Amino acid sequence: MKKIFRAHPLMIFEFLKPALLVLFLPVIKGVVQYFTERNLEGVAGLFIFVICVILAIAVLRWRSYKLVCNERDRVITIKYGFFFRRTAKIDIGKLSSVQTTQNPIDFLFRAVTYKINTEAGNHNRTDFEFKLSIKNSREVSKLLYGGGEPKAVKYSALKVAILAATTSSAFTGMLVAVPLINRAGNLLGIGLSDMLLNEINNIGSKIETYFPPIVNTVSLIFLFAYFVSFLYSFLKYINFRLYLEENKLEVRSGLIVRTRTSFRKNAINNIKVEQTLFMRLLRRYALKVSVGGYGDAKSESEVVIPLGANREIKEKLRQYFPFFVSTEKGIRPARNYLTQSRYLFLPAIYFLLVIAISIQFVISFGDLTRFILFLTFIFCAMIIGYAYMGLFQYHKSKISFGDNIFARSNRGFRTYEMYCPKENVGEIKIVRFLPDLWYKTCRVRILVRSERADNIRVRHLDYETVKKEVYKCFNIE
Repeated sequence: MKKIFRAHPLMIFEFLKPALLVLFLPVIKGVVQYFTERNLEGVAGLFIFVICVILAIAVLRWRSYKLVCNERDRVITIKYGFFFRRTAKIDIGKLSSVQTTQNPIDFLFRAVTYKINTEAGNHNRTDFEFKLSIKNSREVSKLLYGGGEPKAVKYSALKVAILAATTSSAFTGMLVAVPLINRAGNLLGIGLSDMLLNEINNIGSKIETYFPPIVNTVSLIFLFAYFVSFLYSFLKYINFRLYLEENKLEVRSGLIVRTRTSFRKNAINNIKVEQTLFMRLLRRYALKVSVGGYGDAKSESEVVIPLGANREIKEKLRQYFPFFVSTEKGIRPARNYLTQSRYLFLPAIYFLLVIAISIQFVISFGDLTRFILFLTFIFCAMIIGYAYMGLFQYHKSKISFGDNIFARSNRGFRTYEMYCPKENVGEIKIVRFLPDLWYKTCRVRILVRSERADNIRVRHLDYETVKKEVYKCFNIE
């Protein structure tokens, strides 16, 4: 039995967005004509004609979009394109994820943005994206993944707030805030970013501290950016719910923009248990799953448990994912002073460089001594954090090979535990630099198969032991 679904009329406006640049042509013609002939005769007619052509093309493209679900053959067909007709057929069993998002405009028109992904396709880009009515989207999801409403695992706003606070950064806040402020300023016709910067500068000048006003201004900018990042993460993950079914996993979250993402259980490549420095203070972790071909994000990871104790996380999902099992056995770095010093070698070098550069700048620019001391303090604090992560690797990092692969290490200022079935491993790299040749050690990097592979690296492991375990695990002679 075949069921045909049409795209929602709101999709017309999605097709109009890229074509709106064409409207600048009659505007440019009008400006040139006014300055050369001092009249605007014919410009209005051209403007209306261009709008009608663009609107007609958008309507034709909307009408050409068709979604056909064949329940008997378990195939979904997507037909689109008016001038160049395209047809895509996807085996329902090959879908990696289906995602629906609803922003305030979608909510007003009873529509959702429907995204379908497979493990094929381009990086950072959804395979197929279109608008559907809420009723049709529910029916399509039922055909793709079956009906039923399993019991939800809910997470409180406090846990979501802690997740947002511990994972937010000023850099992320700037990436989010700067384009929005500039766009709002352009729409209002005012220099909103300049006004905001001047206000922050005025407040920074009034704060009496040991550091000069420029330091106060920079600190306020970073605090503002961090708050924006926190607010963005909090609104993204609020109302977080997790649904576990026999063959499907579903995550729902969001307040202003509501998101609902469904994964096939066998499309999940690996699990990551992640912990930031702030999370370490609270002894809490977040759990993510990696799905090949997932969405248009930079990574293919989706948060499944925003915040929880290590034992709590594993008890909830150990039965659902059989490979989510850590082991006491495994290959670890050697426990001696030499190995520990290798983990602290780079932090020590960085620390000495920062001190030397700071002294040179103080001698050369005596008037900026307080500002240089402030920057030196910031960099030294970052190096201490980096050294702490090196000690974490020395004490906690390990890797084990078997039917399931387990590895623990860190990346930057975050710690990771990665779990995946052996068959999901795409590549194992054994890297040796000159010191590794001297000490008979190596670095092991595991990459998981996906469009944008997850990977984890464990350093300073005994080379012969690693080679033996890898050969044994994958039956290499």
